[in-house]
Amino acid sequence: MGSPKAAKSAMKQGIWRRRIGAPFAAVLVAAACAVVVFSGQFARAPNASSQFTPVRVDSTLRPVRDKPASTDHELGRIDSSEREGDGNVQKTEIGQSPNKDATIQEQRPSHAATVDHDDITFNPELKQASRDSVPAREDRKSEGGSGSSGKESPLQSQDGEEGTAKSAPYSRCTAAPNAKICDLSNARFDICELCGDARAIGQSSTVVYVPQSRAPDGGEEWSIRAQSRKHLPWIKKVTVRSLNSTEPEPRCTSRHPMPAIVFALGGLTANVWHDFSDVLVPLFLTARQFDGDVQLVVTNNQPWFVKKYSAILSRLTRHEIVDFDADDQVRCYPHVIVGLRSHGDLDIDPSSSPHNYTMVDFRLFVRESYGLPAAEVDIPYKADKDDPDKKPRIMLIDRGKTRRLVNAPHVVQGLDWFGFEVVKADPKIDSSLDEFVRLVDSCDAIMGVHGAGLTNMVFLRSGGVVVHVVPYGVEFMADGFYGAPARGMGLRHVRYTISPEESTLLEKFGWNHTVIRDPDAIRNSGWEKVGEFYMSKQDVVLNMTRFAPSLLSALEFIL
Repeated sequence: MGSPKAAKSAMKQGIWRRRIGAPFAAVLVAAACAVVVFSGQFARAPNASSQFTPVRVDSTLRPVRDKPASTDHELGRIDSSEREGDGNVQKTEIGQSPNKDATIQEQRPSHAATVDHDDITFNPELKQASRDSVPAREDRKSEGGSGSSGKESPLQSQDGEEGTAKSAPYSRCTAAPNAKICDLSNARFDICELCGDARAIGQSSTVVYVPQSRAPDGGEEWSIRAQSRKHLPWIKKVTVRSLNSTEPEPRCTSRHPMPAIVFALGGLTANVWHDFSDVLVPLFLTARQFDGDVQLVVTNNQPWFVKKYSAILSRLTRHEIVDFDADDQVRCYPHVIVGLRSHGDLDIDPSSSPHNYTMVDFRLFVRESYGLPAAEVDIPYKADKDDPDKKPRIMLIDRGKTRRLVNAPHVVQGLDWFGFEVVKADPKIDSSLDEFVRLVDSCDAIMGVHGAGLTNMVFLRSGGVVVHVVPYGVEFMADGFYGAPARGMGLRHVRYTISPEESTLLEKFGWNHTVIRDPDAIRNSGWEKVGEFYMSKQDVVLNMTRFAPSLLSALEFIL
């Protein structure tokens, strides 16, 4: 095995040999590729499947619990006839024997869920909603369960040690004179905050505020969608009413000493990017300040969501989760927030968040929720740098529906040639989300074509690398959806934009078609056309020679 110093020196020498040899190898590979391309054989394997067998992941972390994995969903609708596995995970390691323990399979939202999916599928009815998803963030970032009818919910939070994200004990809020209850001014979300006597009436989806001083003409009423995308019409509205002196107070059937947050599930959830961007990050922003002493009251309840993300939800609250739509009580609280705050797509602005939360705080909070190693633990390669046989480990998200890597076996071979140990996502194998987050944690990098599966970067360790393959025509959205969030979470982001020759659109439409010749014209014609051509009809044939500098950049970050 040799000494640690000798091992480290050997590894560095190997990397430098690759760097020096890469230009010469690139010339040889390019010449060989040219011959094969003209013969119509290069990188075109639509029926290819992984030739590599799965192996067991080291289970040196805590034992996994029985939790479901992610789900697949299209933007704005769930169509079971169109579901495909786009990112359930199977670990593959070259030259090893199969093992069933480190695998993921796509399942429906009602029981389990997939890990990668289309983050945007376009529908003419959803034009406005799609526009709301367009991120504008580059200027701010830099590189660098339900209970009902008062019964106990089966999902209970677990009291644990203090999280990494900053938090403070809850202190009873006091309504300021003439304080505005509801704020409808934000373009993304509406939110109401009731300090004092607040009464939640589930069967009527109403939260009533009883002011200390009531005037005969003092009553007001608002109706809001209690999620971070207020323009989605299928999210059920919650009514917030402030009573005047002539209106009777609803009688409390239960009183609670803690505050409550009333919010909606549904919407665009069942897509892992929207699960995090629309619900989990906004819920963290809104609820984390209470340090677990807050009750979550859910409308548009999705039991699969509560079960799937129970580890995260149980860190946000140590109280039962209430299904508001099915609840027959009048619950009285000293403080109620209706709605979820949001700063952008998969984003937190520290200057606008309680206790100056950041996306690093959120990522570390999620890692704590699953019992993953603490913030100071290095990425796996550096943590085991004294092992001379250790290779940098990369998870390859191979989509199964759209924006697929047509030449995935060639990509795996190329990654292996550069010295990576490849963990390949496979949509056909079943596992729990707990197992999957540990699989991601065991990797130094995650790589995939632009799509929701890259959201799993939230489970990487600090300093992990996101290798982001950007399809043709969607460059304008790449940084906002994944680049800026990666940097905000303290991860490294390597972006590679494919050429027209690497897109199957060129073969379908030819050089003279507007889709190839003028992507800006397609973009200006509306989101539906962007979705139709660049998101739904495009697959990727990755040119490993052109891609090589990006892999070298990823290795620089890891080593």
